Amino acid sequence: MSQGDALHQLESQQNHLLEPKRHQRWYERILLNSPLWQSISFALVLLSPFWLAYRQWLPGDANQTMTLFVLAATFITNLLLSRALGQYPGGNLLPYQLSVTGITISLAIFTVIALRLGYSRLPLFIGFVLILAHQGLALAVKARFRYTKLAFVPGTRFEEPEREHEQYRFCYLTDPNDKRRFDVLVVDMDTKLNDDWVRFIARHHSRRIPVLSSRSLLEAMTGSVDLDTLSNSDFEAFQPNPLYLLGKRALDILGVLMLAPITLPICLITACIIRWETPGPALFIQKRMGAGNRPFYMLKFRSMSMDDRPEGARFVIDDEHRITRFGRLVRRSRLDELPQLWNVLIGDMSLIGPRPEQPEFAEAFERDVPFYSYRHIIKPGISGWAQVQQGYVAGLAETRKKVEHDFYYIKHQCFGLDILIVLKTIRTILTGFGAK
Repeated sequence: MSQGDALHQLESQQNHLLEPKRHQRWYERILLNSPLWQSISFALVLLSPFWLAYRQWLPGDANQTMTLFVLAATFITNLLLSRALGQYPGGNLLPYQLSVTGITISLAIFTVIALRLGYSRLPLFIGFVLILAHQGLALAVKARFRYTKLAFVPGTRFEEPEREHEQYRFCYLTDPNDKRRFDVLVVDMDTKLNDDWVRFIARHHSRRIPVLSSRSLLEAMTGSVDLDTLSNSDFEAFQPNPLYLLGKRALDILGVLMLAPITLPICLITACIIRWETPGPALFIQKRMGAGNRPFYMLKFRSMSMDDRPEGARFVIDDEHRITRFGRLVRRSRLDELPQLWNVLIGDMSLIGPRPEQPEFAEAFERDVPFYSYRHIIKPGISGWAQVQQGYVAGLAETRKKVEHDFYYIKHQCFGLDILIVLKTIRTILTGFGAK
């Protein structure tokens, strides 16, 4: 067995870096013990609201008991969702983490009201405030102490990001007797190492220190898969989970139906303004490439004038002069994508997935971008990981980067990543990020 094969076998089979492992001193195990402090916080969230409200530690009637169960469910749900988001690039940022807490609390309030559950108002309010406070404090401690410290073995090729990453810190090893503490060893699997460094890697791996290739680390930090390093043997990891796809389809339908009371009036008003501003239909219907490389007709609100309309597939940037004043607004706010909720309802698209491309462009990109057509293994989406990370693209180089983001989503797709994409999509709508 070659040295490279041995290192590949040592590489830890975990997609994301969650818990730092360098805090092994007795006081660190206590002060930075995440499960311990989560348990203490859970007890405080459940019991202290009743003490603060009624000077009693335990619920005294049925309404207070129901309040305790609601707080417990909210705390656990928020903890699970926060951890799910934290696995992905940008997921630990304060706005997204607090947004998840706000959404969880809002869902709890909605459930209580919709099901007409009895509850105690003051303890419930105090408990929600404590959950928010716990989330903020946990983020502060994580940023200050519980970041992941990466140690690079000599010869590892890795371009350190220009700005400080919110989750990682870097150190570079020069001596196999280095006594510094770290959480993860990063190794270039193709670099020839001497026996001392091989023993160093094996010794730390035996102590449960994860070993990652620089390729895996770059993927975890950038949220994209390097197409140059892909081979046919890698595609087993890109097979979507059938149960996940089934659950996602159910959520797509439920999401469209729940949004309908809000989106239908907006669509009606938008269509009327488009018809009033320029002659022509309100909807723009265009053939796009769908799942399994099967074309479908995608709906959008028309944002360009009908004058001098060219034939054939074109990038938006080529027709920017045809965008109307109101069309620029609907494009910036992504209102032009709302009719695609119909495509989601009939099964051509999903709420979250790779953006569908025009067939002519898809055929051209397939010739120039490795494995391009594999992005069609799942349904295209109204919003997607590449869209919220990169924005609008035009040209081969930007499309290649978009495909690398799409592959990351296909490889890691789960409900946690979908929630992060939804939050980033809201940011996109509010800021106009990447619009053309």
